[in-house]
Amino acid sequence: MLTKIIVLIIIIIAALAGWYYWDSNKTETIKLSLADAENLKFLLAVLQDKGIAEKHGLKLDVAFSPPFEAERRLIERVDGVEVGSINPLSIVIANQTKNTKLRAFASTYQTNQALVVKATSPFYKFEDLRDVKVAMHPKGSASYTMHALGMKTLGLDLERDFKLVFGSFPQNEQRLTNGEVEAAFLNAVATARFLATGNYREIVNLGEQWGNITGSSIIPFVDLAAHADWISQNPKKVERLREAVLDAAIFIRKNPQLIEEYKEILGATRPEEINLMKERLPAIFPLAWLPEAHNALLKKAFELNLIPALPKENIFVE
Repeated sequence: MLTKIIVLIIIIIAALAGWYYWDSNKTETIKLSLADAENLKFLLAVLQDKGIAEKHGLKLDVAFSPPFEAERRLIERVDGVEVGSINPLSIVIANQTKNTKLRAFASTYQTNQALVVKATSPFYKFEDLRDVKVAMHPKGSASYTMHALGMKTLGLDLERDFKLVFGSFPQNEQRLTNGEVEAAFLNAVATARFLATGNYREIVNLGEQWGNITGSSIIPFVDLAAHADWISQNPKKVERLREAVLDAAIFIRKNPQLIEEYKEILGATRPEEINLMKERLPAIFPLAWLPEAHNALLKKAFELNLIPALPKENIFVE
């Protein structure tokens, strides 16, 4: 009888061990809504092509759309979207105005945008651009929200002090090239392309300005977020996706030659562009998930009246 009990216990333990091994190693699919931006397409390509997502037991089902639309698809769970790219301040605004319960759990990249002017431009500081045409991403976008914050920290107001011309990044690049605007807010990829020509220069980067104010140049810009109920029901997916994104960031930092490998995704054609992107682009991908930096961002945004109130609950998942 004792022998039978021991055998039964062994069978049960083996079955549990087998189930645990299968559960911890099975591939799980996550449906994502991501902004149609070179930075994210590059990150996704590294995650998928280099086996990083697979290593973490993930299959990523991704739909790209313009940034504001990508956030809407996440907020409204369009077509079963589970996780999406979104700006931290947009999470607060959505939670407070749409009664959602979004939570962020991983960073895809930090603020990397710069204000670019022609090399012959008479403008050298943000303040110089008062009352002239500046190309900007539309209101409600992560880019607009974060630059509104950046300008406020300098005592400036985007709408009051600048003649804003709204459009997509490609449209704004063309407007700067054609001389329709005096300056344009561009992301790291486009900035590198423009600077590499020698015909443009960068007015002080917002990340540097932020560092002067807060002591940290890290400005969380685009996170991965999901609704709180999905996060509570899928803790393993959350953990796996966060670890996969961090592993991809580390891999990019260690292998800047990836810029050349994925030059088509990044729109880089000339050696000068590729080399400049190798210098600038890897640094935008965070090597850690930093809730404290996110909370510092919210505090400053609240002080500057860019969000109506600070969230009562923790919206950045540890």
